[in-house]
Amino acid sequence: MRPIFLASLLFLSLFAAPARAQMQLPGAVGAPTPAGQSVAPPAASAPKRDEAFSGHFTAARPPGADNVVDKPLSLLGLRGALQIGKAGDDLVVTRFVAIGDKISHPNQSCEVSMGADGPIRLKLLGTPDGVRRFELDSSACPLQFDVLNGAVRARSPGGPCAFAEADCRIDAAGLWGPSGGGFSDTQIKSIEKERGAMENAVRSHFRILLSKYRKDKPAAEAAIKEQAAFSAERAQACRDYDHEEAVGFCALRLTEARDYRLQARLAGEGVAAGKEKPKKPARPRPKPASAAQAPAPAPTPAAQ
Repeated sequence: MRPIFLASLLFLSLFAAPARAQMQLPGAVGAPTPAGQSVAPPAASAPKRDEAFSGHFTAARPPGADNVVDKPLSLLGLRGALQIGKAGDDLVVTRFVAIGDKISHPNQSCEVSMGADGPIRLKLLGTPDGVRRFELDSSACPLQFDVLNGAVRARSPGGPCAFAEADCRIDAAGLWGPSGGGFSDTQIKSIEKERGAMENAVRSHFRILLSKYRKDKPAAEAAIKEQAAFSAERAQACRDYDHEEAVGFCALRLTEARDYRLQARLAGEGVAAGKEKPKKPARPRPKPASAAQAPAPAPTPAAQ
């Protein structure tokens, strides 16, 4: 295991180095607020020392739906429109506009709009990656949304959605958030400050995860590869986000999602809604001996 930990330490040092040099590295704020108002970044959940050794870890509470309700969101802060509202206790999509390519002429753009005939329900799928995941109740395009702070990360398990009647195919996967040009200088400074705290939280939780796998070499190697690939995946996913080089909102949100994923692994969570965590089988208790199986009482000595 020593080579694995040396490799992980080398990776962690490389992972930490770009935090000051690149603006696109993560931090965290919610959606833009009016100019001149400061944004208090949420506190990063730093692991406690005893959690690293006791084997018990409590994950931070994931972002609530209020972080995205009634807020205008766009794919990469640029394209389309997504608005999430509430209908009683349920979350619904009140407006969804996605830009795609024509099925008949892939080089031409098209547009698909949903929600005009009524809100579309969002079904809770639980917290499989440490944050709340909802699925769009639509057979045409059952997108899944991970709720973050001021943004949602859309997933399309079945690939791009095709709408034959509209002659349009859309790929809505990616981060849906606010326009990057709507952040004030004060907010950008808050992002930079929170970025460092979030990076530290990710590195700390990753170290704890490695200590959990110290006796499982394949699991440790897989975790190191996954963590090393995260930076490249984040850069790829955020390269086209609006004003990303100057603000870094997308990278901050994806790093937040990564930290919640690590916390869920440490806490042994990540269970779909309606399903209980698997319980350890109870040790069978020895059955009491039956009358037929009971040993005969010892004979009493005969009277002299």
